[in-house]
Amino acid sequence: MKLIDECRHAWRFASVRLALVAGGVAGWAASDPHGFAQLVALLPPWARPLVGVAVSVAAIGSRVVKQPKVGGRDGE
Repeated sequence: MKLIDECRHAWRFASVRLALVAGGVAGWAASDPHGFAQLVALLPPWARPLVGVAVSVAAIGSRVVKQPKVGGRDGE
């Protein structure tokens, strides 16, 4: 396995930030299923399947949209 050149700055990548949020939500759902179910119940039934679609589109978008270079000293 070979790491990317900017691995020390990976926290700046939108895809990494999205993965952290998704992991936090998944952890919360696993540790408090009742509270998570209450939150999901607030959504209309037609919108519930769209949450997964929205997360998938956001993950794909965060990888294909050009982001500023993160390896430079000036943050470009």
